[in-house]
Amino acid sequence: MHDSLDKQQTVVTPEQVQLQFQTAGIGSRAMAHLLDVLILVVIHAGIFFALVGLASLAEEGQQVSSGTGDYATAILIILIVLFNVGYFICTEYYMGGQTPGKRVFGLRVLQDNGQSATFLSVIIRNFFRLLDMLPSFYFLGVTVMLFSKKDKRVGDMVAGTMVVLELQKERAKRRKAINKAMEPWQSRLPDLNVQEGQKQLFNAKDWLMLSTWAESLPSMPTSRLEELGKPIAAYLAAKLQHPPEATVSPQAYLIALYTQLRDDWEL
Repeated sequence: MHDSLDKQQTVVTPEQVQLQFQTAGIGSRAMAHLLDVLILVVIHAGIFFALVGLASLAEEGQQVSSGTGDYATAILIILIVLFNVGYFICTEYYMGGQTPGKRVFGLRVLQDNGQSATFLSVIIRNFFRLLDMLPSFYFLGVTVMLFSKKDKRVGDMVAGTMVVLELQKERAKRRKAINKAMEPWQSRLPDLNVQEGQKQLFNAKDWLMLSTWAESLPSMPTSRLEELGKPIAAYLAAKLQHPPEATVSPQAYLIALYTQLRDDWEL
């Protein structure tokens, strides 16, 4: 879903690589949140019926006391609160800045510097979700987003995060153009054979840096690509512990690395 009010944001990494993001507006975020709410409703219903079933088994043949009902109600409320808070925190952190709803609609939470959201920032932005909901139906959060240059609600402002939009059709078109630009290099690529342990060292910031360089292949002159690719190749090769001979041609190295890792990072 596209938002007419989506805004372009540019971030420059410490490696002087320029990254561009399109922030997600109210429409796409509302649809993603609605899907997450529907998932939570299903979870809540499951908890409720499970507790009712357990209570029925425990109380079968016994006199039901008001105290038992009070305990069951208290447990139900606690579980609902834990699921509501824990759902967004756990999914956004362990799914790389996405909830199931955000993944379906191509949204992702990032820090303002373009890096993946940290556990602390995820906790903070979701803790302030309660404030964004005031007085009802996310009125405060929506109002703040309307006047924000980066489509931020209060939780994003406090946590230093932003929600960006990843467009499926644009990615498919971009991938086709990149594949065509990489074709002449196929016979010159080093055999990197990236192991699982090396993949664990590769983070979201590294992927953004590598993919941004790769996206320049169809349009940027070869001399400029080599100039930009040399420090990136040196940085990634050192981090992934690849031998120096692998980066004799920085472009070939980066293309080989991009080819091996993009299926793990692209939606």
